[in-house]
Amino acid sequence: MLRYRAKILQADAQVTQVELEAADEAEARRVLAASGGRLLTLLPVRHGLPRLKRAAAFKLLVFNQQLHALLEAGQPIVDAIEILGRNDRTGRHRAVYDSLLQGLRHGKQLSEAMAALPSVFPALYLAMLRASETTGSVRAAIQRFMHYQRQVDAIRGQLLAAAVYPAILVGVGYMVVTFLLLYVVPRFSAVFEDVPRQTDMSRLVQAWGSLVNGYPWLAWGLCLALPLGGLLVALQPAVRAGVFRRVLRTPWLGDKVWTLQLARLYRTLGMLLRSGVSVLAAMKMSEAALPLAMQARLQQAGRAVSEGHPLSQVMAAQGLSTEVADRLLLAGESSGQLDEMLERIADFYDQEVAAWLDVAGRLIEPVLMVGIGLVIGAIVLMLYTPIFEMANAL
Repeated sequence: MLRYRAKILQADAQVTQVELEAADEAEARRVLAASGGRLLTLLPVRHGLPRLKRAAAFKLLVFNQQLHALLEAGQPIVDAIEILGRNDRTGRHRAVYDSLLQGLRHGKQLSEAMAALPSVFPALYLAMLRASETTGSVRAAIQRFMHYQRQVDAIRGQLLAAAVYPAILVGVGYMVVTFLLLYVVPRFSAVFEDVPRQTDMSRLVQAWGSLVNGYPWLAWGLCLALPLGGLLVALQPAVRAGVFRRVLRTPWLGDKVWTLQLARLYRTLGMLLRSGVSVLAAMKMSEAALPLAMQARLQQAGRAVSEGHPLSQVMAAQGLSTEVADRLLLAGESSGQLDEMLERIADFYDQEVAAWLDVAGRLIEPVLMVGIGLVIGAIVLMLYTPIFEMANAL
């Protein structure tokens, strides 16, 4: 997602400056053209330090809830979008509503009008709407996508909640260890300077203290650069893909991460099939929701399905299912309720992942606390061992 800053000449001869997010410059120009003003300049915002005041992102879940309520109340789609646009009192997303209204008033379907804004409306959402418009079930498709989004957000929330406390422990532990190594140990090293009989541990403390006292800015800079550099490296897509492949090869952890991705895959497939999307189209669109390590397998599965092979056999052959999933897929194919069975498989995987997260959270926290305690204890032992040795020598 890119960010742009534009100057627009309004109908009342006033020049206004706005910022917006778009997938590319062409989308940004379409959104601004729909606002009714004349575009004067459009420049990309350079990436740098986070801005203190930043425009809020378009909340698709809130938009769907409001749109579904208006459609359920009997409002036409054009009137519903116009009402939502007027309800945006801050005007932050006025260009989005203006673009939708312009497309609808030119005779386009809702999915076609939304397709001009790929940064706001994802491809899965557009595919559901496009399939539902042929059957007149737009309202049901919107409700179905809201349910899907809530379930995905719930799993994401569980993952974040499970990672918050360990992250705090690691952060606090790193700060404590940094304080001991860069402040306490150098001051302790002065105690052993005039000692005639040096031990190996006292020499180590003195060497470290001399290094930190001689290059204080370098020592503190390295300690600050390590976490920042690690964060920047972790944000690189290639690094994340490599880490994901290594995690998948881990015996216990890899199985659970794979199960989590399978749950996402089956839930996406079930939602699309229930909305009227074909199996092949659903498999093609689900690739974007998966990591690179799984996309190749899903592509091969799609080719096998296009050749006439059953979905249950294809998913098992590509390692994209388990024994429970195989049985439910067979039952769905035989009964003609494949979409319902796909969602049941996703629910089963979600429950398994939730139980694993609960157990892992209880195990990781004490392990981290013990590990941090051992590191701090080793530093304290390094400081006091020479004192004990000198006391015994006297």
